[in-house]
Amino acid sequence: MRSPRSLQNRLLLSFLVSTTAILACGGFVIYRVIASQLESGNDQLLRDRLAFYETTAKLQEERGIVLATWRWIPAEIMQTGSAYVVQMWYAEDGKAIYHHLPALDFKPLPRPAANGGEAVFLDQTLPDGRPARLVTREFVPARKDPKLPPVKLQIMVAHDLGALHKTLSDVRWFLIKIGFAVMGVILIASRLIIRRGVKPVNSLVRQIEGIPLSHDGDRFSLPGAPSELQPVVGRLNAMMDRVGAAIEHERQFASNAAHELRNPLAAIRSTIEVALSRTRKAEEYEETLDGIWQSQQGMQRIVNHLLLLARLESGHRQTEFIAEHAVLGKILKKAWLGCLEQAEEKKLRVSWQVEKPDTEVMIALSLANIIVTNMLENAVNYTPAGGEIHIQGAVSGADFRLSVENTNPGLREDQLEDTFAPFWRADPNASGHRGNAGIGLALCRRVATTLGGKIEASLPPGGLVRYSAQIPVVVRATAAEKPLPA
Repeated sequence: MRSPRSLQNRLLLSFLVSTTAILACGGFVIYRVIASQLESGNDQLLRDRLAFYETTAKLQEERGIVLATWRWIPAEIMQTGSAYVVQMWYAEDGKAIYHHLPALDFKPLPRPAANGGEAVFLDQTLPDGRPARLVTREFVPARKDPKLPPVKLQIMVAHDLGALHKTLSDVRWFLIKIGFAVMGVILIASRLIIRRGVKPVNSLVRQIEGIPLSHDGDRFSLPGAPSELQPVVGRLNAMMDRVGAAIEHERQFASNAAHELRNPLAAIRSTIEVALSRTRKAEEYEETLDGIWQSQQGMQRIVNHLLLLARLESGHRQTEFIAEHAVLGKILKKAWLGCLEQAEEKKLRVSWQVEKPDTEVMIALSLANIIVTNMLENAVNYTPAGGEIHIQGAVSGADFRLSVENTNPGLREDQLEDTFAPFWRADPNASGHRGNAGIGLALCRRVATTLGGKIEASLPPGGLVRYSAQIPVVVRATAAEKPLPA
């Protein structure tokens, strides 16, 4: 049994309510039109009979005295219980005389007011209880002898409405029966039509219920479905694709994170096992502890980057990070100090071009340091020994722009966007080193987006790879341009 709140029942109920209202209004209008026509026809008959009796009275007038009413009224009206009732009043020399049908067995009707010569229609109840419609008019007929005093004549014709009311009652019941019959047909037809119309929806519901939550391979399909449902199917399939991609991304992310953390843990364990295998000198223990400390620092860096990346991906905004005063040159110099030793070991050729390094800006310094540090470390880590690095920095308008170019380690054009994916490496078999797990550029892009900026990669001529960042800042002050010490 379907729920009363189901779509099919709601559509059926709405359709029936609206159809019932339309039929009721239509039936009422039809009834009123029929009733108006019958009542108008009845009034016209009364008007014609009144005109007939008025003409007859004028023609039958002799010597100034109107003949008795029953002498010029048709015989069928003289019968008791006739549908028509005729009464007449006339006044001569100020004396009112009443004429009525002697064959009628009820008391005469009261004389209605009919001044002004216009026909007056009234609803009246006859003395025997029958409803009637009457028309009356008062007039003064011309007399043959102008010396005779004028006669004021009033004739009233009443008609029993019993037959009219019965006819209208029959019409009402006929319309009600027709309405119920039509509603029955509409109920059956609409139920079939609606059931057929919502069939694709029910099919889609069954498909949704039949797909396991852990399965991301199935897709929805509604061949022959209405055009209104095709976008829904398309959006559901697109959502399934995104969910599948997100699940796969999470699996890969967890696997890569476990792999990156396992390497330094294995190094720490092996170092400790070797150190404990025999008694060693204090200098050897100090060297072992230093190696353990460096491995721990690499693990700490990976964990910190993962936590910050997860925090930013969860929807944290720039306003949640403190904006501080900072000097452009100091930001770059501090970030480069951590890379200086490795750059010297690899004998890299480094060039700087920083415009107005003393420019003071307002920026979320902790996030800006992450971008600058990771971009410089990425260049130093992946530039081949003896290669070159070109660093350009400037504040242009309301943006801090940083461009880092280094000798291309072998990246292709189609791999540039992949470098922003967490844990991605051009060589899948390569492992992280010096605490670099392949999430630096991914973190840089997410931080830049949080700050309202962007970071992009390109391959300029000369066998180089370039990473360019643009971050909105508020310029505090500008000093004279000074060279940045290497």
